[in-house]
Amino acid sequence: MKQIKYSIYRPAGNDTALVYGTNYTEKIKKKINDAIMKKHTNVEQVGFINNNGKKELQMAGGEFCGNATRSAAYNYLDGMQGKIQICVNSKDKIIAGVDKDKKAWCEIPLYKNSNIITEKENGVFIVEMKGITIVVIKEFKAKKYLCNKANLKQIGRNLIDNYNLVNNSAAGVMFCEKKKEKTKINPIVWVKNIDTLFYETACGSGSIAVCIVESYLKKQSQKIDILQPSGLIITANVDYKNNKFQQAIISGNIENDGMIYSLNL
Repeated sequence: MKQIKYSIYRPAGNDTALVYGTNYTEKIKKKINDAIMKKHTNVEQVGFINNNGKKELQMAGGEFCGNATRSAAYNYLDGMQGKIQICVNSKDKIIAGVDKDKKAWCEIPLYKNSNIITEKENGVFIVEMKGITIVVIKEFKAKKYLCNKANLKQIGRNLIDNYNLVNNSAAGVMFCEKKKEKTKINPIVWVKNIDTLFYETACGSGSIAVCIVESYLKKQSQKIDILQPSGLIITANVDYKNNKFQQAIISGNIENDGMIYSLNL
């Protein structure tokens, strides 16, 4: 029996568990993921961080998660202002940090080609990012789905099937709406390897995907405060030059109760 230690962070209300230690097989990661989610029903994703000096984040399902990356940066910096580089899922080296206002931020890794966005139909876009693919449904198109919020998880999962995204490591659907002149997202996110499906309280990658769509439509850089289901804001900042997406960064508040939890497996 092994004791697992972890902390829980709340990036924009999106409860995220960070387990101390990364030397686990995919099977054991899923087992830890399931055990933590059973114990803490508010937790929506589980990541694993190195505590041996190397700044590294591995997600339980191998997906990219902006809010988990922000949480890892906050953990490594102990909530203090600074900037670091984190190796995520042994693939991407992500710049992340904490600003002077104690907000945690991180890059969202983008493919370097210009074909990361596809308009499937009027008001429906697919945005390909490293580690996750997002369907963005604009407000006028999302209205018919948002009338049935009780079944939005299943609707989102069906759309992931319909757009043939089931072979991706993770996929999400962002149903957009307007709230007090702000764009609000209703994020449904599915992770293949651990088979989780959440109507998330906040989604960093989804926020960037919405911002990417706006940059694409307006052919210029965009910085948008995006309202999350938690009622909190994630600021999405997309740098768009020469018809290419150069960089994407999310930023927002983050909370931690200071506790270190444990479970035995």
